[in-house]
Formats: sequence, C-alpha cells, structure tokens
Amino acid sequence: MFERQKNKCKIVYNNYQFYENTALSELIEKQMNEGYYLCGIIGESSNILKFCYDKTKKPESCIIYHKHLDEKIDAEIEKMKAEKMEMLCQNNHYIIFGIPSSEADGSKSDIVKKQNKLLGIPLKKSAALILILLILSIISLVLKILLIDKGNLYFNQMSLVLYLALNIVFLLYFAGDIYDIIQGKGICSDGIMYFSSRTKFKDILFRMGDILRLVILLGSICISAAILIFVKDGVIAINVLKMWLIYCTIGYIYRLRIRSSYLSVLLIQVFLAALSF
Repeated sequence: MFERQKNKCKIVYNNYQFYENTALSELIEKQMNEGYYLCGIIGESSNILKFCYDKTKKPESCIIYHKHLDEKIDAEIEKMKAEKMEMLCQNNHYIIFGIPSSEADGSKSDIVKKQNKLLGIPLKKSAALILILLILSIISLVLKILLIDKGNLYFNQMSLVLYLALNIVFLLYFAGDIYDIIQGKGICSDGIMYFSSRTKFKDILFRMGDILRLVILLGSICISAAILIFVKDGVIAINVLKMWLIYCTIGYIYRLRIRSSYLSVLLIQVFLAALSF
C-alpha cells in the first residue's frame, strides 16, 4: 500500500489480492478512524482508493461486496440499496457500503462469510497447482541455461534473465502470504483460506513485488526494442515478437478466466519458458 496525502485528501495505492477482502475492509476502516473517508475508487480491482478528510464525521465500518459473484450476494446488494444504506463507492466489480460502527456486527452477516469462502483460496488445489508450476518453471529454466550457447545469443540471454526475474517476483509475493499465515492472519474454513488482515512485512514484500514487476516490464520493452533496432537478424526478431505475443496472450486469458492475483506471474513465466525456445 502506498499513500500520497495532500490538502486533507489521501490517495492510497491498493495491492490487496481478491482473497484479502476482509483485510481490505480493515484498511478502509483504519483510515476512517483517522478521519479519512472513502470518496472514490479507480481501476477494476480498486487499484487506487481516494479518501477525503472530515473531522466532524463519526467513524464507520464498511462492507465490501463483489458484484456478480453469487446470486444471494447480488440480492443482498439490491436489498441494501433499497434500504438506502450509505454507499461509499462502487465500480463494475465492487460496491462498498458504510455502516455505523455500532451496527457493524449485525450487518456483517452470513452473506459476508459466504463471500469470504467464495473468494478464498482452496488450499489443496492451490498448493498442487503452485508445486506443479514451480517444478515446470525450474525444468524450463535449467533447459534454458543448458541451451544458452545455442541459437540466438541475444534473445536467449534476455529471456533467461526475464524468467529468473519473474520467479523472484513470485517468490516475494508467495513469501508474504506464507509469513501472514504463520502469523495467524490467514483464516482457514473447510479447506478454504482468506486473510483477516495484513502485516507490515507482507505489505513491504508486496510493494517490492509491484515495483519489480514494473521494472521488469519497462526494462523488457526497452531491451526488446533495442534488439529489434540494432540486431539485424530476422530469426531473433521473430523470437522476440513471439515472446511478447505469448506474454500478452497468457496474461489476457488469465485476467478473463481467473481472478487477478500474483499467481499470473508464475503462470506467464512457465508458458514463456515452455513455448519460446
């Protein structure tokens, strides 16, 4: 989370994952206790939260609902709208209601618990998927290293560095989640896990991961452009373009079919390593 404060307004960069719904609620309520009230959200996943300062307003609790997740949740949203509950913000995926702190326990009903389960991580399936992807990733990286002296040297070196960097980014995020589970922030119910809050250490790791992802993306674009401009080799050009086609295609399909999370980093890395020899 990154904050920028100016003239009694605050812009907060939000990198909470979809399974941290309860933790995100806690973040918003913490801001309210400091006198900052949610007044805007930007991005499909509410990547930017906008707060305004109002010292005269009483602190509130909030409930975050995900639209189109479940029929009962959508019905609860319509019910709260009909009851003219205070709506703090909404976009195509999220709607956030504010409620008096004294009524919070009664309002956070079984619907919220059901939503947490729907948004949570199936532990066994997720562990199996991550293990399979990591094994494939290691195998692909070993093959890349063995074949680095064959074929197109410029492209092989660049792609190898890219794959290693993506693995490091994934491990930063993954270590953050593991740390919070050890610290008791992860709540497990019927084999499904979600997070009630986030530690400062995990927040730092996730922030580092976001910065490194941006550096990797910008760096890869610049290096790819330089290779295409200065290396007059049609095969290398095709390989570079093929790498970016795979990267963009897998990233787009992942966003369409699966809720966005850092697992996309590992998924993209595996497909890039496996398909761009």
